[in-house]
Amino acid sequence: MKDLEKIERKLEKIDERIDSIDKHLAVYNSQLRFHIKRTDMLEKNIEPLKAHLNKTHGVLTFIGVVATVITVVVAIINIKGV
Repeated sequence: MKDLEKIERKLEKIDERIDSIDKHLAVYNSQLRFHIKRTDMLEKNIEPLKAHLNKTHGVLTFIGVVATVITVVVAIINIKGV
């Protein structure tokens, strides 16, 4: 009889631990949902910034190409002595 009572107490402790774990999981799931929502909002806010950075990158690349062409032309003119 005592063995049965010990087993029942141990099962109750295990059940309490499982209940505690379930409560923690519920909190973690709620926090995860909030984090996912916040991350999605931030990603949407970054899209215009990405577009602007792409445009800026294109402009800077164009300026670099133009500067290279001008440098080559000036070098050729200096070599020819015009």
